[in-house]
Amino acid sequence: MVSSRIIIEGPNGVGKSTISNLLSKELNVNLYTPFAGRNDIYKLWFSEPKLALDMSIDILKHLPQEGLFDRYHITPQTMINHPFLFLPLISVNDLIVSLDAETDTLKNRLSTKHDPEDVDSEGFYRPHYYRLADNWNAMYIKTDDLSVRKIANLIIDRYDQIINSKKHLLKEGKSKLIYRHGEKFLVELKPTLDSFTYSKQQTLAGSECLRNKFYEKAVKILKEHSIPVIDYVKEDDRSYWSDYCYSLPFECIVKNRAVGTTLTDCPGLFYPNMPFLKPVIRFDYRSHPRDITVPRTYLENYGLDVLALEKIALEAFHILETWLVEAGYSLIDICFIFGFTSDGVIKIISEISPDGMRIQKRGESYDKDLFRQSAASSDIIRAWTELVNEIT
Repeated sequence: MVSSRIIIEGPNGVGKSTISNLLSKELNVNLYTPFAGRNDIYKLWFSEPKLALDMSIDILKHLPQEGLFDRYHITPQTMINHPFLFLPLISVNDLIVSLDAETDTLKNRLSTKHDPEDVDSEGFYRPHYYRLADNWNAMYIKTDDLSVRKIANLIIDRYDQIINSKKHLLKEGKSKLIYRHGEKFLVELKPTLDSFTYSKQQTLAGSECLRNKFYEKAVKILKEHSIPVIDYVKEDDRSYWSDYCYSLPFECIVKNRAVGTTLTDCPGLFYPNMPFLKPVIRFDYRSHPRDITVPRTYLENYGLDVLALEKIALEAFHILETWLVEAGYSLIDICFIFGFTSDGVIKIISEISPDGMRIQKRGESYDKDLFRQSAASSDIIRAWTELVNEIT
C-alpha cells in the first residue's frame, strides 16, 4: 500500500500505462488517470491557456491524496511553467517519476503515429522532464534498455526511501550531488571545475572544500543584511544542508565589467574589462548544453516579479562587493539562481563561491578564470586558499 501519491510522467510510447498498471497491482493501490480523454482542456491550451490552467488546477485539487496517477497534467509545461500553483498540491511524501526514452525507441513502441503528439520527435518535452526531476521528490528514468520489472523496482525502492524519510539522491550535476531528506537538501560538492565556453573540465582535489568555506561566509554576510538566501548548515568540509527550495529555470547574472560572455557573445560591443557605468543585470534560461539569454518579459510570462528579483540580485551584489573590498578584492561579476520555498518565499539558492563569480586582486584573478586560463592546479588552490583566509 501507499500513503501518498506516486505520479508517473513521460511522453507517449515511454510505457507509462504498462508500468502504472504493474505498480497498481504490485502495491495494491488505486490507479487514476485524471486527464484521460480530456482533449477539451488540451485544445484550450492553444486558445485560452488561462482557462485551461484553471480547469486543470480545479481537477487536481479534488484528487485523492494517495494512490497512483498516470500523469498529473495535460502537458508537462503546466507543472514547469506554473510551479507556484502546483507546488502547494505536491506533498513532501509524493513521488514524481519522469520516464523518458530516445525518439527511435518511442517510435518503435508506438503502434499508431497519426497524431504528431504521439512522438516527441524533436525532444521538445525532454527539458521539462529534466526539470521535474530537478525538484520535488522526483526521479528521471531512461527506459530504453530497462525492463518493466526493473523500472517498477526502481520506483518502489525510491518510494520506500521517501516514505520512510531516508536520504535519497535527487540529482547529480557537474559540480555537486543533491540529496533530499524530508524538507531538507544535503548538497555534496564535487572537486570538479567545468567551462562550456572553453570546453574544459578538470578534477581539482580540495577545491570543493574551499568553495564550501567561502559559501558559508558569504551566506552569513548576506543574512546579516537581510538578503533572502538558503538556511545554510555546514555538514562537513565539502557538504552542507539547506532548506528545501524549488529551483527556477533561470539564473541572474550581475556584471560590473565587460568580461566573459559579454565579450564572447557580443564581440566588439565593449572593450575587454571595460567598467560599466552601472551594473548590468541579465537573465539566462538554464539549458543544456549552454544557457540562453532571454528577455525579461519571458520571466514575467512565467509569473515572476522581475523587478523584485533584480532588486534582490543587485542588493546582494553590492553587499558582497563591499565585503570583498574590505578584504582587498574586487567583485567583477556573479551568477545567482533563485528558488522558492513551499510557502512561496523567494530565495537565492545558488552556491556563492569562486566557482560562480569573478574576483580580482590588483588585476589578478582569484576565481575560476584561473582554471579557464589553464593555471596550474597548485596555483588555483593557493589563490583560493588565500582568498578564503582573508575574507571574514
